[in-house]
Amino acid sequence: MTRRDALRLAGIGGLSLALTGCGSAGEAPAASAGGSFPVTLEGAQGSAVLNAAPARIVSVGLYRDIDAAVALGLVPLATPDLSGFMEGGISPWVSRELPGAKPELLAVTDGLPFEKIAALAPDLILATDHSGLAENYAALSRIAPTLSTASGYNRDPWQVTTTRVGTALGVKSRAETLVSQVEGAILAAKAANPGFAGRTFTIGPVTAEGVINTVNSPTDASALFMSQLGLTLSPKVADLPKGNFPGRATVSPELIEAIDADVVILTFNTPQARSRLEANELFRRIPAVRRGSYIALDLPTAIAMAFPSALSIPYGLERSVPRIAAALKA
Repeated sequence: MTRRDALRLAGIGGLSLALTGCGSAGEAPAASAGGSFPVTLEGAQGSAVLNAAPARIVSVGLYRDIDAAVALGLVPLATPDLSGFMEGGISPWVSRELPGAKPELLAVTDGLPFEKIAALAPDLILATDHSGLAENYAALSRIAPTLSTASGYNRDPWQVTTTRVGTALGVKSRAETLVSQVEGAILAAKAANPGFAGRTFTIGPVTAEGVINTVNSPTDASALFMSQLGLTLSPKVADLPKGNFPGRATVSPELIEAIDADVVILTFNTPQARSRLEANELFRRIPAVRRGSYIALDLPTAIAMAFPSALSIPYGLERSVPRIAAALKA
């Protein structure tokens, strides 16, 4: 299936075009209706007070901060380096929207580089997707107004994050339109695939050691991504023992058949982990695997689904919907 076919199937061809036209790094988008200053945005960690539309922003959240900013027309001056997960250090759904100038990549494995952030002289710091914000908010807010989550890390729906970032940038109306477009793309993908309705799925990552961690909570972001397409999380995984991560269960070898469903989706941290599992006789006996209804999903697409944003959702639809459709026909 070509990329054009995938876009058509997911109903996002027009949306992809709508997301183009971003400015260069540090160049503010033209304010639209709904942008008025000064503005105060209350958050879980404190208030961000902006007296004028920001022109120089820095993102310290891993994914969804830069996603929202780029989708709304402003490329951050700097953003965390994702090289451990993404080739080139920037997610592919952001990279394909960049007009040329790319943000500086910040090494954050040992903590945020506060001096480097301050040297960039930002007038807004986006931190809605920064897991350590409770500890770092005070230091960041001394550098520039810092936008935190509304409800707490990983608790805000992507629609809330998009609208909050849009309000901070002075383009609230544009953000609301973008939310409607992305929601429409999800509905279009569901409508284009009525055969998804009621079909079961399991999804989850496999560690480098070969341990399967399957999503067993319907409120997990990846499960919600699938359920919005009409699919249903398999009830077989609901009672599995809890793993080390909320909403996921660790699957022991003797329980491996519990991940069976109409479509089984797994993501691997390493190629070696995939090779070992796919050679495992117990895994090969799973009905979905035997009939070809198993998908080995690439890590960027899995991240796009697990950390939904106005940019990652269209990418996730484009990359996953055609494969799910094919797996369900196997």
